Amino acid sequence: MDDPQDQAMRVEEVGGFRLLRSLGRGGFGEVFLGEAADGTLAAVKLLHASWSGDADMRRRFAAEVDQARRVSGFCVATILDADPDAAQPWIATEFIDGPTLQASVEADGPRTGVELQRLSVGTATALAAIHAAGVVHRDLKPDNIMLAPDGPRVIDFGIARAVESTSVTASGVVGTIGYMAPEQLEGARLTAAVDVFAWASVMVFAATGREAFPGPTQAARIARILGGEPDLAGLDGAFGATLRACLDKDPSARPDAETLMRWVISAPSGATPARATGGNHTPTTVAPGPDSDHTHTAVAPSSDARTRVGVDHTRVAGQQPTGVPPVDPTRVAGTAQAAPTRNYTRTAPSDAPEASAHARSSGPYPSAPGGAHTPPPSGAYPSAASGAYPPPSGFRGPNSGHFGAAPPYHFVSLRFHDPAHLAEAMQQNWGAAVKVFSEPGERAALGAWLMDDLGDTSVDRSLFRREVRDANLAVASFVAQVRPDLPPVFRGRGVSLAELRALFSDPGPLLTGAPLSNEMVLLARPELLRILSAHQSPESVEYQRLAEDLDRGENAGTLLHGQLSQQLVGWRSSQPNVNPALVLALLLNPHLMVPPDDNGDSGVAEWVDILWQRVSNASTPESAGYAAAVYGSLGTLQALARQRRYWEGRYAEVSTAHEGLVGKVELQNRTGRIIHWCRISLIGLPLGLFLTVMPVWEVIPDLMMWVALLGLVGLVGAFMTRLVLCGPADRRRQRLLDLHNSNHQLPQLTSGVERIRTDLAQARRITSS
Repeated sequence: MDDPQDQAMRVEEVGGFRLLRSLGRGGFGEVFLGEAADGTLAAVKLLHASWSGDADMRRRFAAEVDQARRVSGFCVATILDADPDAAQPWIATEFIDGPTLQASVEADGPRTGVELQRLSVGTATALAAIHAAGVVHRDLKPDNIMLAPDGPRVIDFGIARAVESTSVTASGVVGTIGYMAPEQLEGARLTAAVDVFAWASVMVFAATGREAFPGPTQAARIARILGGEPDLAGLDGAFGATLRACLDKDPSARPDAETLMRWVISAPSGATPARATGGNHTPTTVAPGPDSDHTHTAVAPSSDARTRVGVDHTRVAGQQPTGVPPVDPTRVAGTAQAAPTRNYTRTAPSDAPEASAHARSSGPYPSAPGGAHTPPPSGAYPSAASGAYPPPSGFRGPNSGHFGAAPPYHFVSLRFHDPAHLAEAMQQNWGAAVKVFSEPGERAALGAWLMDDLGDTSVDRSLFRREVRDANLAVASFVAQVRPDLPPVFRGRGVSLAELRALFSDPGPLLTGAPLSNEMVLLARPELLRILSAHQSPESVEYQRLAEDLDRGENAGTLLHGQLSQQLVGWRSSQPNVNPALVLALLLNPHLMVPPDDNGDSGVAEWVDILWQRVSNASTPESAGYAAAVYGSLGTLQALARQRRYWEGRYAEVSTAHEGLVGKVELQNRTGRIIHWCRISLIGLPLGLFLTVMPVWEVIPDLMMWVALLGLVGLVGAFMTRLVLCGPADRRRQRLLDLHNSNHQLPQLTSGVERIRTDLAQARRITSS
C-alpha cells in the first residue's frame, strides 16, 4: 500500500521560481515556498512525478488552475503563473504569510466575539465571490482557509467543479468527511449548497474547536451528518440560527452564499435574523453559475432550526387543507374516509404499463445513475420463482392474484401490484428509489399502499413511521426484507462479498483521497453489512461476521489512538482517524496489512516500527483496526518526526555553540583579569620614581620599577591576545549576551528532547502490552 508520492523528486527551480523549502505534501502534489528573481515569494505546487503521466490527474490539475483563475483574487490566493502542460505540471500562487484556520484554532483556541464575526463575514464574502464565478469548491474545510494579515483566503481548488450540468451531476463522492453535506456523502447531484453546509461546519469548528457532527468513529460521524442534529452547544442568537439554516439536510432549504453574506454582515451580535412573514421582504436568490435551473426563496433562519414556514419536520403527513379531517401524526396514511393511495395514484400517468415478469427480465428500467454497476436481470440470479431460495415472508408471485383488488403503486412510470416486483425495480432504479424514501410524502404513500391497501406484514413499519436518516440504507433494507432472494446491491453497485473484496483490493483511493474513497466509506458501515446479511445466500453469515469484525476493528483502532493521545504529550492535539473503509479493506484482503511507507524519513520509520508492534501482536479483527489507526496517524507521525528533527537539531546547535561560547568567554575573563592586574602594576612606575628621592633602600624603588615595566609588557600582551582571540569590545559583549541566551535555551531544549524520547519510550510500552 505504498503512497504514490514520488520520494526522490527534488527540484531546485520551477518556472523561474527558486524553491526554498517544502510547505506541505499531499496525495497528488507538494507545495514549496518559491522565490522569483525580483524577490516575490510564491507557493509553488507541483504535481507528483508519479502522477504526471496520468491523464486524469493532469486533467484535474489543469481544472484546478482554471477554477482558481475564474475566482476574484481578493478572496483566494492569486495565481502568479502556471504550466499544467509541463512535464511536471505546476502552479504558483501568492504566498500567504499566515497559518491555516485549522492550525490557528489548534494553537490559539476557538474564535469568539468580534474576531469570530470578522472571520464569518470574510469567509462568507469569499464564498459568495467563488459562487459568483460559477464555481463550487466542494472541499471547504479549515485546512483550506489561510488567515492572511488582510483577511481569510480560500485555497486548494483541486476538486472544485464549475457549476455546469456536465460536471456537477456526476455521482463521484469527493470532499472531507466532517465538512461534507449529506447529499455529497450520498453521491447525489451537487450544487453550491454543499459549500454553504461546509461553511457552517467550518464556523462551528472555528467557534468551538470541535466538528459540527462529532463522533467517535468515521462511521458515527457519517451517520450523524446523514440523519443526526449538529452540535451547536453554546452557539445561540443570530449566529447559531444562521448555522442551523446552513446545516439543513435539505439543500434547497439552505441560503445561497449571497444571502448568507447579507445575514452575517447585517445581523448584530446576539440578534436573530428576521423571519419572512406577511409584509417582510424575503430575498429571492438564484443558485450561482450557469447550472441554476430554478429559483428558491431564502428565508432568514429562526432560532429554532425545526421551525419553517409551512413545514413541520416532526410530522409524517403534511397539514391537511381546510375541511379535511386532521391526520393523526402517528399514522402514515390518511383517515378511513379516503383511499390511502388515491391522491398518489391520481397523479400517476394513466397509461403507465404494468410491471410484469417479462418487463423485469427484459430490463425496461434505466441504469443506475452515474454509470454505476446495474444488477443483471432477475434471470441471472436464482429467484423466488425458480425455487433456488424460499420465497420471502409475504411474497406473492406475479400471477397469484392476491393483490389484484388493490390499487397499483406507480414507480418509474410502471404500475406495480405486488411488493416483490416493486422491490426488484427499486433495486435496479436505485436513484429513483432513494427519492421515494427521502421524501416524506412519497414514503408515506408507499407505506399506505403496503400496509393499508395490501395488508402486507413483511416489511418493518419503522421504515415508514420514523424519520429516515439515510435513504440509501432504507432502500437496501426494503429490498432485503421484501426480496431477500435478490443478490445484494447498494447504490446501484453489486456488493456480494466477491465484489466487495475486488473493490477494496486497492486501498489507493483511501490514501490519496480520490473520489472513490468516500464511496468506499459509505459501503464500510456495519449497519449496511447487517442489512445485506438479510439476503438469503450462503454469504449471509459472512456479512454478519464482517459487520461485527468491522465494529471491533474500528473500535480497537480508536482505542489505540485514545491511549496514545492521553499518555503521550506529542499526541494530545491529534485527532483520531481510523478509516472504516481501510479496516474493511484489510479484513477482506489480509495480505494488504503491511506497514506504511515512510518515504525515507527515519523519524517516521521509527514511529511506524513502534506502532506496528501492536498490529503484529494482535489478532483479527483488532489488527486491522490498529493498522488503520497507524495509517490514519501518518500526518501526526510526520509532524512528530519534524518536531524531533527540529528539537534535536536545535539542541545540538545550541549545545555546540554553548560549549564554544563557554571557552571563549573563559578566555575573555582570563585576559580581562590579567589586564586588570597589569593595570594595577603600572602604579609601581610613579611610586618607584617618588621613592628614589626618599631616604629608603635603593632596592625597593628598583623593584617597583621592574614590576611596573613587567606589568606594561603584560598589559600590552594580554590586550593584543584578547583582541586577536576574542575580538573587539562589541563582539565580546555580544558573546556574553549569546551565552546568557544559550543558558536560558538549553534547559528548554533539553526538556523538549527528553519529552520526545519519553514519548517514544512510552509508546513502546503501550504497543508492546
